[in-house]
Amino acid sequence: MTRLTTLAFLGLVACTATSNGNNDSSTDPNNPNCANGGACNVGGSSGGGSSSGGASSSGGGSSGGPTASATNGIKDGDETDVDCGGKSAPKCTEGKSCGSDDDCDVACAYDKKCVGAPSCAVHLGGDTCGEGEVEQSGPHESCCRTLPVKGWTDPSHPGKQVYLDKYEITAGRIRAWVAAMAKMYNGNPDVRTWIQQHRPAIWDDAWNQFLPSDWEGPVIVINRRLLGDPRPEDYGWGVGPGVIVPPPTDQPRHLGINYQFNSEVYVDLHGSDCGAYTDSYGFSTYFYPADILDRDGQQPRTDGTGYNGQKIPAQELLDVKAMNCIPQDMLAAFCAWDGGQLATDSVLDYITASPPDLGWVSGCGTQRDNHSDLLNKKYDTSIQTGGRCPAVSLINATFDAGDNLPEPNSYLNQHQYWYPDLGNQTYDKEWEVSAPGRASLATAANGKAVDAIAINPGDEPWMDLAGNLSESALQMNGASFSGLFTLKYRGIGYGSSRSDLNTTYMKGETVLRLQRPEAKAAYIGGRCMRFK
Repeated sequence: MTRLTTLAFLGLVACTATSNGNNDSSTDPNNPNCANGGACNVGGSSGGGSSSGGASSSGGGSSGGPTASATNGIKDGDETDVDCGGKSAPKCTEGKSCGSDDDCDVACAYDKKCVGAPSCAVHLGGDTCGEGEVEQSGPHESCCRTLPVKGWTDPSHPGKQVYLDKYEITAGRIRAWVAAMAKMYNGNPDVRTWIQQHRPAIWDDAWNQFLPSDWEGPVIVINRRLLGDPRPEDYGWGVGPGVIVPPPTDQPRHLGINYQFNSEVYVDLHGSDCGAYTDSYGFSTYFYPADILDRDGQQPRTDGTGYNGQKIPAQELLDVKAMNCIPQDMLAAFCAWDGGQLATDSVLDYITASPPDLGWVSGCGTQRDNHSDLLNKKYDTSIQTGGRCPAVSLINATFDAGDNLPEPNSYLNQHQYWYPDLGNQTYDKEWEVSAPGRASLATAANGKAVDAIAINPGDEPWMDLAGNLSESALQMNGASFSGLFTLKYRGIGYGSSRSDLNTTYMKGETVLRLQRPEAKAAYIGGRCMRFK
């Protein structure tokens, strides 16, 4: 795949300066700075005058007409909105009109409005979060909307208000990040160099070895035992369903963007499901074109059919969905670029009122599961209702990523989200991953988005914390970062994600696989927190 082909499938067009009714070249007779319909220079000199700080100063030969100012309460000069934008006025804030990124304090979006985070300058996955699908009327809002965490402070950011993003990160926002990295580094999405130049406050330099430097590489050699389940060879076990045994030798693995969100394995997790193979029913949400998927025998991603019978191209339907199959260190790198950091387990547990000892156990707030008992169809030791979190039966959460355990047709695997219709293919199950904030199919939900958690009654809630994808988070020890990631709450395959391979120490390993920076799976997503 050529670089031009790769850039083309990003589907992004950068904001560029455009005329917005105030020409700074300056013969617009409708401009109030142009006297008698003659030529003028908006924000600059008129006649023999001079300009300073965005306000025209009349000198000899001036018409004496109105002067542009960044404090006069009107949109004039080359401003793109009232008293902001253009060459001389202050930068515009979120929601104000813009012509290019230069007009905004953060970025200019596709609809020529400033946004509060650069990843939401795109449409699909940028402003498509909320109850309805894109083909419906909504209501939709920015996927970067962030809410104050009332009553909680972060010891690493004294004096700052802590915010947590309302929604999980979308695939479209990750695509915008990749495009920005490629633009910054001469066509190569060099995340590794960006991190080295902008090292986040919470970061382990050892993670850099897993970051991409371009579309294809670099290449890293990984210990064979990490690439499969070593227990059959360690203990003489048989190989059960879904078990991948380690290869005979250490293996090279590509770290480029064309592999990061794909089926390339850096550490084997049970039930990861990041490949679109025949009869595999993978459910990754980052779109790759067919030639990339064909490298290791994957099938092209499927176009969908919407509620009104219209065809939806695969990339369009995937970009709006919550991002999965992304390594945890890449989630942390993305949040740093987007102006924040990956959420910590501390802030998530505060919002959900989850006790510290919940850890990575599937549950939420006062709810928790007994994984072994559920596998053995003993249900009375798990708590799936109560507390601040919605009941499991109402949200987008299933026990088994393959829908087979603890037994076929179990109530634990009832899907409460299903969109769009992908026909009768047997390799793509991404219909089960919700776009952030969508309504539940549960009868008791009455067509509403019920995976909503607020600290106080009446507060605006965070969406999809309890379900959809389990939340990757930075694991804290009080005010200090532990150096590890963790997984919180439930979502699709919450039982698969907590399998013994993922959550117990394999022989010779000192870090749980679920806590490693390079770990990724289709049941793992995340969201950013911010400090203002």
